[in-house]
Amino acid sequence: MISVIAPPHRAPTANPVPGNPATDGARSLGSKAENHLPKSEARQSRPDLATLTALRFVAALWVVLFHLQAMQNTFLSPVYELFRPVVANGDLGVDVFFVLSGFIITYTYLDRLGPRFRWRAAGEFVWARFARMWPAFALVVGVLGLWLVYGSAQESVREWSLQTQAPDLSPWGLAKQLLMMHLWFQAGTDGASWFGPGWTVSAEWLAYLAFPLVALVLYRLRRLHPALALAASVLVLLPAAIWGPDLPIAADDHQPYEWLLRIVCCFIAGAFACIAARNADRVKFNPALAGPGALLTATAVVVFLATAGKPGPGRLAVLAFPLLIALLALTRGRLRSALSARWLQYGGHSSYSLYLVHMFFIYLFYWVIRDWPNGAGPVAENVLAAACLLAMAMATHVLFKYVEEPARLRLRALVPKAGAARVAGPGGT
Repeated sequence: MISVIAPPHRAPTANPVPGNPATDGARSLGSKAENHLPKSEARQSRPDLATLTALRFVAALWVVLFHLQAMQNTFLSPVYELFRPVVANGDLGVDVFFVLSGFIITYTYLDRLGPRFRWRAAGEFVWARFARMWPAFALVVGVLGLWLVYGSAQESVREWSLQTQAPDLSPWGLAKQLLMMHLWFQAGTDGASWFGPGWTVSAEWLAYLAFPLVALVLYRLRRLHPALALAASVLVLLPAAIWGPDLPIAADDHQPYEWLLRIVCCFIAGAFACIAARNADRVKFNPALAGPGALLTATAVVVFLATAGKPGPGRLAVLAFPLLIALLALTRGRLRSALSARWLQYGGHSSYSLYLVHMFFIYLFYWVIRDWPNGAGPVAENVLAAACLLAMAMATHVLFKYVEEPARLRLRALVPKAGAARVAGPGGT
């Protein structure tokens, strides 16, 4: 979202692309605001957020395909046959978002929040994140709440929500949803949100509230050698990567508060990956190698997931995410140009809205097909699947253009920033 899951958009890049909305607005490393820093810090690599915006879109599509398995017997079946092992591990798209979020929040705010704790700066940061996340989420919660009330007149809330535990539809349950605190009160993710993937919004919100304090530690580590920073990112991820069903540290089931382990490990890993990218000049890193390195890493992840074949062992792939993101951030040349394509940039910017709306249309498809008189045939299933996908795309566009962005700008305008460079911004600012 996106995260929540979505990192700030309209962010800076070392090689701006004319007309690219992803390349303006935010302070870049080595900019004017950094002139007061020691010379050793003023000359740093500049991560390219346009490439990471494209990755957001890919990660969002990965999660959506994972949830679209309800439609795998429609015209989408060739996709699932060809990419089944990768799609089966689609929940790892959430981990990509978490690592991305840690990377970009660190990139954007470390020098502002890290030197010392200031209530005003922390408040501005939290308000910026709230303005980015809350309006679209609140609207979707309202729509899904009406959907759940309608469905609970015919089915149990648990069955209608397609979750293993029933969401709390009480006034307190509504308050938790609207405060984005719904996950904080339970050990598992099922039933926490009124729509399945909504738990990640609550996890991201917790990470954002903690970041002004975490930044104080990260800032003291900002000069860490890039190799050590990358090693730290992998070490931080180990608990979330090796502990669970069918993993090196075997467990019969998901552990209590596994969601907390995932957000903490992935977010901090992303922060260390950002420090590695910032300090890449210290090892005279050749940016021309970043693109091939990113492609090689992504290929290795896909091959590994295809070999693992199922969720569980595939989870070890998260260990490669910090390296992949750091390399993509430093990528130049043709790969960067390809990832800066307008449709990829728009998909990345609207990925939070896509993440929020897609489950509603999956619910709709599931229940319409289930209750189809005399059973739906192949033609009806294909037509309905196509209609749901088209409606999903339209709803994403409408939510992003007419709710998420306008509301973010209006809420941000309510609290003028004091002296800092403006940062426009899924889970962006």
